[in-house]
Amino acid sequence: MLIGKTLNKYTIIEHVGSGGMADVYKAYHPGLDCNVAIKVLHSFLATEEDFLTRFQREARIVASFRHPNIVQVHDFDFDADNNAYYMVMEFVDGPNLKTRLQEMAREGQIMPLDEAVHIVTSVANALEYAHQRGMVHRDVKPANIMFTRDGEVILSDFGIARMVNTTTLTASGAMVGTPAYIAPEQGIGKTGDERSDIYSLGAVLYPVSYTHLTLPTN
Repeated sequence: MLIGKTLNKYTIIEHVGSGGMADVYKAYHPGLDCNVAIKVLHSFLATEEDFLTRFQREARIVASFRHPNIVQVHDFDFDADNNAYYMVMEFVDGPNLKTRLQEMAREGQIMPLDEAVHIVTSVANALEYAHQRGMVHRDVKPANIMFTRDGEVILSDFGIARMVNTTTLTASGAMVGTPAYIAPEQGIGKTGDERSDIYSLGAVLYPVSYTHLTLPTN
């Protein structure tokens, strides 16, 4: 764990999540006096051939994105002291959709239809923007859909899947994408394309809207 350590100018405050490819930390930037989110890629990924080239290429693409529903990437670098490749992003100060759905399920609540439409439309807009620029997400799921305190929808984790070699990742016991949301072609080891993201968005749409569907009576 990196809690209490410094990655270049960023001081790690707390660990906020883990995935097959990275750990996510909340960190502090003293020069700007603000918190950021840092995604530190797992060290085994850096042993792949041409990893640094892929990391820099994909990070640059994502850092160039300017869209209200895509998390803003501020920086990307390698910290030699901690042997860590990392991406620095805006810190989204609200929950993610996974947490919200879990809370609503515990309380027996139904997501309002207008909120469900707002979430899915926002993610669709983010995906359209990225697809037009040649970027496929490949891991659209509730845990990667976040909310600001003002209720704005933010899609995170663009670029991560294209930084890694899927053969190496599979050998490590991890995979690109989450089984409940990936498209069938991803499930058999293919990388997927824009259509895979649309499939995953449909899988996300079901739990946020199925309670509003009217079933036929015969």
